[in-house]
Parts: sequence; structure tokens; C-alpha cells
Amino acid sequence: MRFTRILEPTLIILAMTVPAAAQSVRLDAETAARMAVEASTLTEAAADRVLASVSAVEAADAARMPVLTAAAGVAQLNGVPEFSAPLDGPGQPPTVIFPNITTWYQADLSLTQPLWTGGAISAGREAARMDQDAANWSAERTALDLRFHARSSYWRAVAAAAAVEVAEAQRLRAARLLDDSRALRAAGMAVNASVFAGEARVAAADVDLIRVQTEERQTLASLRSLLALAPDTVIILADARTSAVPSAPIGLSQLEAEALAERPDLKIADARIGGLGARERVVNAARRPAVALAGQWMVARPNQRFLPLEDEWNNSWRVGVLASWQLFDGNRTRARAATVHAEQDAARGDRGELERRVKLEVENSRLELEAALEAVSAADASQQAAAAWEESSNERYAVGLAPISEMLDAQADLTAAEVAQVRTRVTAWIAAAALEWAVGR
Repeated sequence: MRFTRILEPTLIILAMTVPAAAQSVRLDAETAARMAVEASTLTEAAADRVLASVSAVEAADAARMPVLTAAAGVAQLNGVPEFSAPLDGPGQPPTVIFPNITTWYQADLSLTQPLWTGGAISAGREAARMDQDAANWSAERTALDLRFHARSSYWRAVAAAAAVEVAEAQRLRAARLLDDSRALRAAGMAVNASVFAGEARVAAADVDLIRVQTEERQTLASLRSLLALAPDTVIILADARTSAVPSAPIGLSQLEAEALAERPDLKIADARIGGLGARERVVNAARRPAVALAGQWMVARPNQRFLPLEDEWNNSWRVGVLASWQLFDGNRTRARAATVHAEQDAARGDRGELERRVKLEVENSRLELEAALEAVSAADASQQAAAAWEESSNERYAVGLAPISEMLDAQADLTAAEVAQVRTRVTAWIAAAALEWAVGR
């Protein structure tokens, strides 16, 4: 294509004018997608949420394990009268039963092992794993969105660079026409109006070139920001000189099936529905009996299990089975379970609506890609016709058979055709990226 012949020397000139300290990065769409995922803080945040969910799973699993608690304490009490009694008989000194001990010490180890919780522990573990699945798929969705934004930004940068190329080509054509008009006027074969029209066309081309150059700088700045590149980094677009177009999409039913199986949004919804079901079982477990094994070893000074009390260290232990059953709570547990169940039903409804939107996104993205591919062929034919007309008008104008208005119209049509040629290709690649996102790739 004509604009590719002009872009190559332009890129060479730009590369020669770049300061030696500036770094350059060669990008294609997939490289940009990978770099965006690696550079984004959203990726780090998603990874942190995954780590948090892993810790939550470990905590839920630990609920099956025994709990060992160590405790120690010391207390200072006020003095009290000692209590004694003649336990050894008349005439014998009384035995102090409750001495005046003002400092108490105690240390103990307690062990609790749940035996039966009504299914609360297993349901809690399942809920934690569902949350972990949701966190993992949220990270996948973050990466999917970043890849799509990077691909779109890359192709917009390609379009902006091509628009600059087209504008520069138009500026060269306008300048050449102005030179021809001045030469013809000097030879007496053209009037001042032709020169003035050429000058106006050059000025308009300069304005258009400034506009598209600004747009190019903005798109490249956006791409650098997304990829976390330094502001002075020179981006070399691998597809700036390509005329390739994406492949035609496969069948709609196959794309929809792939999207329903791969879209992270649907996976997140499924995990949340499963998590709500597990949480409902956790709530209902409070209505069932719970059984646990408990044990304690204690050393205390004084130890209240030893009578009479003595200001000495003594140890004691106990082992038993604890059972509890909440018989009535004013239907609070039943209400909480009903609330979670209703939330699960609502999540199922949201999931159905999400599935409908996913199918629609796939269908619309596929239609956009098909239309863009058809437009590419039409744009190529239009550019070829406009180039032939511009060449013919130039020849006719050079020999005085065509007015300058015809030449200006031909140049304007050629510029519009070249712009359309660029935009249709970029639109096709952006549509392909949108289809990849809709399918969940």
C-alpha cells in the first residue's frame, strides 16, 4: 500500500533523531498484552487477594485441629481472717482450713478437640475454597481485561501512526501541486487562483498533520502508561508496516460454548453461588448439637482442689466430653439461613443474566469482526481507485486538460481512501481483540 512506502523512511528519520539515552521497545499486540499484565498494580492486587484466600482456606482447615492454650496468672488479694477448726480433736491445735494467702499463682494448659459440629467445619471449609476459586478467577478476569486494553491501545497507536503517515503523504502531494501551479503560472499556463488554492491546500495539510501528530503522541503516551514504560521510551510498532488482517471467526455456536466454559465472570458467579450454599449450611449447623473433647492440666499456688488450702504448688488435671445444643434462639438462626438462601437464589438469577450478556457480547463481537473484514476489502478497492484517479488527474492537470479543482478533489478522495484503509484494518484487529475478550481468551 502507498502509505507503507512513506512510513518506513519516516520511522528511520525518527529513530535517527532520538537521543542516545532514550530506550526503545519493539512491540506487537501480544507483547503489549503480556507486558500490561506484568506491569499493572491491578495484577499485584489480584495476587494479594488470592494469597488472602489461601490463608482463609488454611484457617478453615485448621478448625478440625485441636486447640491448645497456655495461660498463666498472678493475683494479689486483700488479707482476710483465717478460718480454722479443731479437726484433730479436743486439746489439739486447730487446723487452718482457709489460710490468709494474699498472693495466688496459676498456670495451666487447656486442650479442646471438636468431635462433631453439625457440619459447620466441613461447610466452612467448602465456603473458604469457593472464595479461593472466586479470587483465582477474579485474577484471571483482571488479566483478561488488561490484555484487551493493551491490545486495543496498541492497535490505536498503529492507527495513529498510520494517520500521521497519510497526513504526511497528503502534505507532500499538496506541496508538489503548489510547486506545479507556480511553475505553470510562471509559464503563463495558470492563473493566480490556482496558486492560491494550492497554498490553501498546503496550509490545511499542515493543520491536519499537527492534529494527527498530537493524537499519535497521546496514544503512545497512553500505551506507555499502561505498560509502565518511561515517558522517553521509544515504541517501535511491529505492525506499523503490515497489511495483514485477522482471520475470519469460527462459528457462533462454538464461540458461545467456549465463552460459557472459559469466561472468568461466569466462573466467579458459580463460585459465589457455591459459597453461599456452604454458608447456609454453616448457619444451619448452629441448630444441631455440638460435641467436643476437653482436657486441662493446671498447676497453682494454692490449688483450690486441695483442701485445706496451702501456700504451696500443687497440680491437677481433668479430661471430659462437652456437649451443647441450642434449643431455642427466637428463630434467629432460621432467619439468617433464609437470608443466605435468598441471596443464593438472587445470585443464580444474576448468573443467568450474565450468561445472556456473555452470549450477546460474543455474537456482537463476531458480527463486528465480520463487518470489519468486509470493510477492509472495500477500503482497499476504494484506495486503488482513488490512487488511479489522483494519478490521472495529475497527468491531465500537467498538460492543461483538467482544472485545479479536479486535482484537489482527487487528492482529497485519495487521502480519505487511505485513512479508511488504515482505519478498517485497525478496526478489524480491535474487533478481533474484543472477540478474544468476549470468549475469555
